[in-house]
Amino acid sequence: MFLESLWNKFSFDLLPTLPIKFGFGRALLLFIFAMFPAYIAYAKQSLQRKKIYLFSFIDFAIFYFCFFISVEDFYFDRGDLTIFAKTLYAILFLCSIIDLEDKKSYPYRKKPFIKKYISHPLESFASHLFYLIFKIFPVEWASWLGGKIGVLIGKTQGKYNKLIDANLKIAFPRKSLAERNKIKHDVWEMMGKYTAEPVHFPEIFRNYKKYLTFENDAILDELKNKPYVAFISHSGTMGLIAIPFALHKAPCSILYKFPSNNLTNNLVTKSFGNGIGNLKFVPNTVNGTRDAMKILLNGSAMLAVPDQKFQTGIPTKFFGVKVKSPVGVAKLASHFNCPILPIQIVREHGVHHKIIFHNTFMPFKSKDKDADAIKTTQKINDIIEGWIKENPAQWFWVHDRWDIKNKIRSKNAKSKNN
Repeated sequence: MFLESLWNKFSFDLLPTLPIKFGFGRALLLFIFAMFPAYIAYAKQSLQRKKIYLFSFIDFAIFYFCFFISVEDFYFDRGDLTIFAKTLYAILFLCSIIDLEDKKSYPYRKKPFIKKYISHPLESFASHLFYLIFKIFPVEWASWLGGKIGVLIGKTQGKYNKLIDANLKIAFPRKSLAERNKIKHDVWEMMGKYTAEPVHFPEIFRNYKKYLTFENDAILDELKNKPYVAFISHSGTMGLIAIPFALHKAPCSILYKFPSNNLTNNLVTKSFGNGIGNLKFVPNTVNGTRDAMKILLNGSAMLAVPDQKFQTGIPTKFFGVKVKSPVGVAKLASHFNCPILPIQIVREHGVHHKIIFHNTFMPFKSKDKDADAIKTTQKINDIIEGWIKENPAQWFWVHDRWDIKNKIRSKNAKSKNN
């Protein structure tokens, strides 16, 4: 009785019933409030999504009746319902806090408390909410809307805009300020489209002739059941690469960077075409490299995206400037003496893309393995550089490819010391 009265008092004292009418804004906030811990519970504990969301919706309805309808309009025992709603919410919240060990998942428990339980879940919840919104619209509308939202958000991203400006100045020093600003505007639009389109990959797959053009894709049949390493760049809507592999029934695995927020991992894999064909995802970790070697040993393709900054990479050049580049593609191809397949993804107009399968090339082979790795990686950089020059607005310039942030920090530190 004591606990019941305490729980009841807690309910009424902290969340009193308010005599207000139904409003979309209040209902939406309450819906998020009710769904939020359930979402974390689903994401962390691998609970069935439909059941946990239904559980949350019931809780939302009870919360609404308990706290947003005046006493005179209420026809049930509000006290009992309040206790039930609070208990239900407490169960959901406890499920979201409990961190069951999952050896197969990416390390999660090592993160700071704020990121683990507040910022990352909020970020993930917002990402999934946007994902559902884009799913409502037809693919063309979703792409258009995503582009517009991307431009609007881009205007508020001062830090990233400075990085884009610095990157474009390095890559295209001869372009005018107006030309670079136009590229920057188009980059944000392209990134917005990239965010909106993956939710419609199944539809694009079903109607691929309407949305995709392939060039030299017969090479996938020639390479079938043979080990080879393929690579793409961060251009266009990258996840579309899964479609030609699925159409040719060519097995393929993607070596990808696991997101810092592991609650968004399912969205990251969907953006690379998860669910289309027999695509497999291999995190770019020590264990992931071992898995990649097993995949190649079994006569399958390994796909990589080697155009990002890599702290422990090898020294190479990109647009004539020294950078560190990932050596994975070169080493895997050299170890298995297998070909390297460059695949270029180009957005032509709207949602329509062209996917170009270039001719394969073999990794450099000599007695000096380190020098060979540098030469092969440099060739990959040169190929991607050529693609970017063809379509500069389609590359993800928000990457700190030239390690500008660290250079600025070092410069500021030297100034303070002097």
